[in-house]
Amino acid sequence: MTVLDGERLPMNDYNCPLCADAYGEQTDLHVHLEVKHRKSEIVSYLIDELDDVSESSVESDQRPTPPV
Repeated sequence: MTVLDGERLPMNDYNCPLCADAYGEQTDLHVHLEVKHRKSEIVSYLIDELDDVSESSVESDQRPTPPV
């Protein structure tokens, strides 16, 4: 827990989107992603998430054309 002006505040939990690990500091999560997960795994996850968002907000037959 973090103490601010005598008040105890809960630490932020930063959960890894690729596994079950959780970290109290954003920097620790950043290091974890760089060390434990391959770049291709992270990119694949992000692309899948973007695709899920696109499908839920835009009908599949009206998908926007990607930028050139």
